[in-house]
Amino acid sequence: MRRAAGLLLLATAIAGLSACGQAEEPVPERPSPTAGASGSRAAGARTVVDMTGRSIQVGETVRTVAALSPAAADFAAALGLQVVGRPTDTPEASAPGAKATGPTISPDFNAIAALAPDLVLADAAFHAGRTRDFDRFTYPVFVLKANSYTEVLAALTALGGATGRDEAAAAAREALSRRVERVVAAARVKAAGKPAPKVLIVTGGGRDIFAGGAGSYLGDLVGLLGGANVLAAAAEGGPVAGFGVVDVAQAAGLNPEVVLALSSGQGGLASQVKAEPAWANSAAVKAGRVFEVDTVLYLRAPGPRVAEALEGLLPLLWPD
Repeated sequence: MRRAAGLLLLATAIAGLSACGQAEEPVPERPSPTAGASGSRAAGARTVVDMTGRSIQVGETVRTVAALSPAAADFAAALGLQVVGRPTDTPEASAPGAKATGPTISPDFNAIAALAPDLVLADAAFHAGRTRDFDRFTYPVFVLKANSYTEVLAALTALGGATGRDEAAAAAREALSRRVERVVAAARVKAAGKPAPKVLIVTGGGRDIFAGGAGSYLGDLVGLLGGANVLAAAAEGGPVAGFGVVDVAQAAGLNPEVVLALSSGQGGLASQVKAEPAWANSAAVKAGRVFEVDTVLYLRAPGPRVAEALEGLLPLLWPD
């Protein structure tokens, strides 16, 4: 029961709330969570394969997209595509003028169809189980998959090929790679002659806490900057890739020097960790290095903002 409650808690927080606890925007009446929207699909001029291996038909020109997750919106913007639809849990500023089309975990297909996008961008982290719905939908759905820096670069290339924007994708990759390389180089300078900081990554809230291993997105970023994840192989049972169930009090025994907390709901996970009696003598609490980090940037939206994420992480792992 506890694990089921934890999955519901984190899934709701991930898809239903922004990092600052904004309320969701209203969506059109009679939302449809299944691909039953009416309309005729124009025959696609090209066959492309998305990042889950699905073949889809797309038009010769792709200009407008409906993004079903925050990361999908970021990828579209990086290639200069016009985002006409966005999830209700994505800030309007991330896709100015885009219409709200339901929460990330439950897209409103009627609202999406009303926008007549050239392409719909889904996210394997949230929509891997919805491919049958996507296959039935009026408009082609391309599923992105990115849970590491390397996969972000691959996703840019894949989306560039699918939308006929190979040059834009190559330029975005090059600019992103240069920026990431600068951050990684700065980390090497700061790390010279020092032991790698021991890092614990946690998410959730209340009694339902999950720890991130090296296979999580944030775990990958920690590794890029030379941090040592105290749970390189996370336990199973988490609702997000690379995360597993952990007991906060017992995790204190790992004695991490840095704790990165990704709160669900209204926040407070960092405070919860620091309030646990078992953590009083831990290295992280003694040094004041238990940090609340942006849930959107480091959990919900692995994508082209990866350099920004690394820049924010650098001083937490390697303070001056």
